[in-house]
Amino acid sequence: MQKPSPPHPDPRAERISGWIEAGLYVLTIAILSVSNAFAISQGAHPIVFILYSLVISAVGMLIYTGPGNEPIRVMLNPLSWFVGLGVIGVEVSFCLILLTLSPAEANIILRLSIPLALLLGWIIFRRSPGTGAWIGAAIVAAGVGSLLFTVDLSTQAIGLFYGVIAAASICLRGFASEFHPWNRAARSVFEKIRITGLVVLVTGFAGLFLVGLAATLVGLGFAERSNLLPAPADLWHWPTIVLALFVGSMIFATMSYLQFSSVVKIQTENFIATSAFMPLAAALVQSLAVSLGIIDAVVFDWRLLPGILLIIAGVMLLIATRRS
Repeated sequence: MQKPSPPHPDPRAERISGWIEAGLYVLTIAILSVSNAFAISQGAHPIVFILYSLVISAVGMLIYTGPGNEPIRVMLNPLSWFVGLGVIGVEVSFCLILLTLSPAEANIILRLSIPLALLLGWIIFRRSPGTGAWIGAAIVAAGVGSLLFTVDLSTQAIGLFYGVIAAASICLRGFASEFHPWNRAARSVFEKIRITGLVVLVTGFAGLFLVGLAATLVGLGFAERSNLLPAPADLWHWPTIVLALFVGSMIFATMSYLQFSSVVKIQTENFIATSAFMPLAAALVQSLAVSLGIIDAVVFDWRLLPGILLIIAGVMLLIATRRS
């Protein structure tokens, strides 16, 4: 007697769960923003802190799931490296943004990824979002552009530059995750956590190897310590290690899964669209953190509100009019 085939997942239910996961991702990013700002205030080197956090998150996920039957194939898949490069690129760039911009400002500049994702989806994958979506993306770009009237370009332009790099990295991470064969095939939460852990682990260790080489060069006097090149002491700076344990085990582990899971269910452009609410969420969490004395920043910079509202309005138009 032939066994009945397992029921296929309800596409509508999967899509709803994808939107819920994307919403939780927004909240997680807001908490991460404040955590990164606090780590920097404690003297953590941005790149060392991020790579430690990523590797710790990957180890934690794999302790929970195990490596599976073909970890080497997953880790050596070219798309795994593109996903990992995107992950490291966005997180390192985001941390570097916070050297000159507040968490709320950093989250605004990252919304440049929304029109950029639409543009890349149209050019590379021939996804036509529709006229309304393009208008919405233009409104989002105007909201991001409002930062030019609120920041001091003489001292904060470098933060905007890192923001552009982070936005491009978000798109790379998102599209690579969407087409990653094992991530697409994985259906259970357990399997998705395992794939995420493997991808982040292999690329995180590769990044740490390069950071170790850079620190060695600095220690030998061939280069100077900078925000991009750590010194040997940065590698065993105890506040960095403690904070990386928290961010890696609690925040990155959750964030990585939510992103990896939801992007398959609602596609990259829609996932990135939910990030419209990240600046507002970051501003609220930032206000709470400032009130509690966790970070030193403006409680709420009302000059950012017009840009935030433009971003939200643009994304709502984009979602309402975009053709699948």
